[in-house]
Amino acid sequence: MGEKRQPVVFVGHGSPLNAIADNDIRRGWQEMGKRLGKPRAIVAVSAHWFTHGRWVRTAAHNPQVNDMYGFPDELYAVHYAPDGAPDVAARALDLLGDAATGTESWGVDHGVWSVLCNMYPKADVPVVMVSCDGDAAPEVHLEVGRRLSALRDEGVMIVASGNVVHNLRAVDWDKSDGFAWANDFDDRVRDLILARDFDSVVRYTQLAGWQRAIPTPDHFLPLLTALGAARDDDEVVVWNQIRELGSMSQTSYLFR
Repeated sequence: MGEKRQPVVFVGHGSPLNAIADNDIRRGWQEMGKRLGKPRAIVAVSAHWFTHGRWVRTAAHNPQVNDMYGFPDELYAVHYAPDGAPDVAARALDLLGDAATGTESWGVDHGVWSVLCNMYPKADVPVVMVSCDGDAAPEVHLEVGRRLSALRDEGVMIVASGNVVHNLRAVDWDKSDGFAWANDFDDRVRDLILARDFDSVVRYTQLAGWQRAIPTPDHFLPLLTALGAARDDDEVVVWNQIRELGSMSQTSYLFR
């Protein structure tokens, strides 16, 4: 189609408050949006649309999903409801074949809007949401990324949102950095990605400390989809390498 190849972005989104906070995480999102420019559309894989089976949102409009509770009123005042892209959704479904089903349920949840309202604050890039199939093996999430990768040559950016380290039970709200175990696991995954040893990341249950870093898989699996969508000739950029609250990693990756 003559389109410039679009990148793959994995974003550590962390606390919903990062959407409005005065911190380096949010500034990193804002800078990345300026750096990458506007794609024709975004296909977004969110840890917060964690489902039985895999779903692709096909609707022309996206409601904002405020899937978080107990936060300040300022956060709920954020309004971000970009258009959908039914043609891109149809193309994604074609690429995924029997691995996904179309739906008009859900919307843009905070794993996506908290990031995109800073990357593309005018909400002028259409978004197609793809759910994270909680029933699928890690290898399947990688394969989903491989199938979706063709969209990159059609003007579509792939954005996967989760966290490499995400342990809510261990959160320390007074801690501005990471626990040693969280840092160690985050660094180990980073080194594997930079070495392009994606297979070892897929086999994350063989990595030391994974039970504490990933007590539930929902926030880690979108990373595997991003790795699957990467190309052999992509440059790999690590950004927002920030740990907070002890047990959260915001480390993010760009493949371009």
